[in-house]
Amino acid sequence: MGMNTTGMGPWGAQPPLLTLDPPWTPLFEEQKVTLTCGPPGERVPTLWSINGRTSRSTSRLQYTLPSTGHYSFQCQRSRSEPSLPVKLSVSDDMWVLQAPVQPVLEGDELVLRCRSWWNSRPSSVSFFRNGGLLRGPGGQDTLLLAPAQPQHSGRYHCTGKRYLSRFETKPNEVVVHELFSVPELSVEGSREPPEGSALTLACVTRISPLRPRVALRHLFYRDGEVVAGPQGSPRYLLWALALPDSGSYACEARAEAAKVQKRSAPVTITVRRVPVAGVTLAAQPPGGQVAEGEGLVLSCAAGGGTRPLVFSWHREGQAQPLAQGPRYELPAARPEDGGHYVCRATDGITAANSSQLRVTVMVPVAGATVRVAGTEAAVTEALGTEGERLNLSCAVRVGTAPVAFTWLRDGEEVGEGPLLALGPLGPGHVGSYQCVATNRLGARRAFQERSPPVALSVTPRGQGQRRGRALAGGLSASLLVLLAASAALGWHLWRRRHPAAKKSQERDPAAPRCPRAPPVLSTETVEPEYSNVSPQDVVYAAVIVTEQGGGSPAPPGAPQEPSVTYAVLPGPRGASGPRGLRRVPSDSYENVPCA
Repeated sequence: MGMNTTGMGPWGAQPPLLTLDPPWTPLFEEQKVTLTCGPPGERVPTLWSINGRTSRSTSRLQYTLPSTGHYSFQCQRSRSEPSLPVKLSVSDDMWVLQAPVQPVLEGDELVLRCRSWWNSRPSSVSFFRNGGLLRGPGGQDTLLLAPAQPQHSGRYHCTGKRYLSRFETKPNEVVVHELFSVPELSVEGSREPPEGSALTLACVTRISPLRPRVALRHLFYRDGEVVAGPQGSPRYLLWALALPDSGSYACEARAEAAKVQKRSAPVTITVRRVPVAGVTLAAQPPGGQVAEGEGLVLSCAAGGGTRPLVFSWHREGQAQPLAQGPRYELPAARPEDGGHYVCRATDGITAANSSQLRVTVMVPVAGATVRVAGTEAAVTEALGTEGERLNLSCAVRVGTAPVAFTWLRDGEEVGEGPLLALGPLGPGHVGSYQCVATNRLGARRAFQERSPPVALSVTPRGQGQRRGRALAGGLSASLLVLLAASAALGWHLWRRRHPAAKKSQERDPAAPRCPRAPPVLSTETVEPEYSNVSPQDVVYAAVIVTEQGGGSPAPPGAPQEPSVTYAVLPGPRGASGPRGLRRVPSDSYENVPCA
C-alpha cells in the first residue's frame, strides 16, 4: 500500500477499523457506499487508498462504485497504522446472494441475503451451501447462522421466483475465520516429573489478527475436572507435585463475549515416586559435643521423598524410638545421654536413615586432690627427709577422660602428668605444691580444677637420726637402770646378813685402786668418769646406795665407797660403734668393787 511514506506521522497506534455502509458484497454498479475510518462520530484527516490509489480526506468518505469488478479499500489516520483492507465486488447480475463485507469470525452472526439490483424481494427463496440445500423454499430472503462456526465456510447461492419468473444466483465464497486457534497444552518440563518438583502448564493459542483485542479466559482440567480457572493467565503452576497430581490434563480457552470456547488435546502427566533419600542429621552445637548440663538440639531433613514425611529418632542399643518429629532436644544433657544417634525418615512406603552422629556429653573435671604415693588419704601437708625421695599423685573425683595434669610449686609449673617425683629431697623442694587438672571439649573449650595446696617441708638428715637414736636409747636405758638397781639392792641386803663374808674377803692385789678423794662435805651428786665410750651409742647409769637405819650418820671424813653399775646400749648399727668401729670386749663393764 505504501501509506507509510505520506509523511502523516509515525506509526505505532492500533490500526483503525474500516467500515462500509451498506456492509454487503457484492453490490451493484453505480451504487453508493459510505466508508468510515475509526469511530463514526470523529472527523479527522485521513489518508485513503482505493485499489492502490491514495487520496486525502476526512475519516468519513462517500464513494460511488463506477463499474463491475473487485474493490479494495484501506485508510490510515494520523499517528496510526493502516487499517486492514476491506474487499468487495460489484455485479451487474439481476439477482445476487449478499454476504457481510467485513471478515466474519467464529462467534459472530453470519447473515446472508438474496437480493435484486432494484432491491425487490422474491416471493420464494431457497439457500444452498456447496450445492446442498440449507433452507427453503420459503418466504424469508435472509439466512441467519449464529454463532458462526468455521464449518459454516463454503460456497453459498440462492434460488427463488419473482412472480412467474425463476432465478438462481452465482455462488458467493464465504469464509468464517477462527477467532483464535485451538489451544495446545504445553508442558514446561518432563511429562514424568519426580515427586516434589514443580511443573508449569501453558495454554498456547493464537488470536486472529482480524480481531487482535479479543479477551480470552483459560481453564485447566485434570481427568475432566477443573483444577484451575477460569483465569486470564494462560499458565498453571504446580508447586510441589505429589502422586495424586498424576492424570490427563487439558486446557480450554474461552472468548466469553463471542461464546466461543475451545479445548486442547489431553496430555498425560505421570508423577514418579521418589523414595526417601538424602536424610541428614545436624546438631547444635555442631558436632554434638556438649558439657554436662548444657542443651543440645538435633535436627533432621530429607533431600527427597514423598510428602509428608515422618521423622523418628533412635539411639544405638535401644529398640524403641526416642521421639518423633524433625527436631530432638536435650535441654540439660547428662553423661548417659551420650551415644550414637540416627534420624529415620519415612513416607509410609519407603524409608531412609541418616548417618550416625556421636553425641558426647563431657563431664568437666572436679574434686582434684593430692596424695602421697602409696597412701589413700588426700593431704595438705607433707614432710620429707633430706636425701630421700617423695612422690605426689593427683586424682579427680569426676571428669571425662582424657584428663591432663600440671604441677605447680609456688605458682610456677614444675611438671606434668598424674605423678610428680621429687628427690633426692633438699631445701630447694620446700614450697606449696598444687595440681591443676584439665579436660577439653573440642578444640576451643577447656575445663580446669585446682587441688588444695600442699605444703612440703624437708627435715635435715642429721637431726632426724639423732632424734631416732635418742628415743631408742632412752627406752633401753630405762629398762637397764631398773635391772641394775634391783641387782644392787639385792647385793646390799646380802652383805648385811653375812658380815663375816665382807671381813674375810681379801682384796686382789691386781685389783685396781680407787682414787682417794679429799674429805669434802658436799650435797652435789658425784658424776662418774667414763672412758672408751661413745656418748652417742652408750647410756650409763650410776646407782649410789646409802645405808639408812636407826644409827647415826657416818662421820664426814669416812664416806662409803659408792657402787657403780655400767650398762652398754648398742646403737642401731648393731655391734658397730660410731664411725663404723667395732666394739671390743673391754667396752662392756660390770659392777666391780674398788681395791
